[in-house]
Amino acid sequence: MPTPLFSRSVQAEGAQTCIGCHPFAQSSFHPLGIQASTSCGLPLDQNNIITCLTCHSPHISRLADQAWISSTNDRMEGNQHLTYLLNCPNPNGELCQRCHANSTPGFDSRPLHPQRTFESRSYAGSAACRQCHEEIAKMWEKTTHARMTRVPAKVERWNKISAEALEWPQEKVRYVLGAHFVHRFVAEASGTLVVLPRILDQTTGKMLPIRDYGWNRRYWLKECAGCHTVGFSAENDTFVEAGIGCESCHGPGLNHVRTGGSRKFIVNPARLPPDRAEMICESCHTSGVDNSGQYQFAVGFRPGDDLTRFYSGLTPKPGQDQTTFSGDESYPDRHRQWEFLKKRLFLAKGLTCDYCQNFRDFNSVSGSEFMSHDEYCVTCHQERSRHPEASPGKNCTQCHQPAKTASGTFSIHDHKFAFPTPPIK
Repeated sequence: MPTPLFSRSVQAEGAQTCIGCHPFAQSSFHPLGIQASTSCGLPLDQNNIITCLTCHSPHISRLADQAWISSTNDRMEGNQHLTYLLNCPNPNGELCQRCHANSTPGFDSRPLHPQRTFESRSYAGSAACRQCHEEIAKMWEKTTHARMTRVPAKVERWNKISAEALEWPQEKVRYVLGAHFVHRFVAEASGTLVVLPRILDQTTGKMLPIRDYGWNRRYWLKECAGCHTVGFSAENDTFVEAGIGCESCHGPGLNHVRTGGSRKFIVNPARLPPDRAEMICESCHTSGVDNSGQYQFAVGFRPGDDLTRFYSGLTPKPGQDQTTFSGDESYPDRHRQWEFLKKRLFLAKGLTCDYCQNFRDFNSVSGSEFMSHDEYCVTCHQERSRHPEASPGKNCTQCHQPAKTASGTFSIHDHKFAFPTPPIK
């Protein structure tokens, strides 16, 4: 087993060797250049500043005969464990606790990236779920979740969108976002992925007359990808599946598939306590940043977890006021934001999300701010020529009743009209 090795101090320049090959670790894994107490007993530079060599040493062996990190992220070569060149074993955060065990008041002692942040290898993908859940998969495919993030080739009107309209080369576009009111476009730029400034109105097929002037700083992988994909990994900013798939709400399912459907290895939100079930929705449908402050989504959160351990920095959504937002960083305040957003599902006009510029300009017949169920249906289903004159697309749910759960509420796998759904009159 490698022997832990600590020196009293290290040269700040020594970390430059690490950064030459690991620039991502510098920016997103643990903050560098901050002061620490010498009482931690770890190598600091001459100004007591944290460097790469504070936690990692080139003198540590790559392999050990015991687990060097948490069992969730542990990897092996043969019958030995990878050490990641950490200065000492850290399966229960022992290395981290050298600095964080006696945190000062107000200091957030939560781990920078909770366990399972990098566990992308345990996902099976929605295609694997279909093998046993064919009917549910067919319903899910109709939802906006399934079509939230798609490659251009899978978007019906893609061939009609010109490079001039996009203001960017078409071959640089990697994903098209949205499946109901607007499309936004994720493209390669400056070595990363950004959200382009133009927004396509799906109703008219034309670009909206607005531009997102912050587009060149809209880093999609840091600000959006965690909620628009399945199995996002902060290890290298990758994900398992584009779109919001089965495992977004049910958690990693590879072992569930391998065991022929064992319930032990999958999350059923219906069997969770009510607050934990809603935390699944709140992890994407409320605002915040992860514990590192690098990502604008709850990195490492999995269905069934306590969201408060992964997400902070709650900010008000457009339209919230002191009656729905207190700004005290509490979970009840986050839940109030979720309740506020649920009520705006039927909003007919106005700005529903300033971040994504998601406009809804549908005019309700009554002139009200909110649409009826039927009006909401025709925001997608505008072709009604197949209906007889006696039924010109009115009272849609009388004939087109969405699937319901055993409790009588509408199933999340089908078109979901409200949260919770009011009785249809």
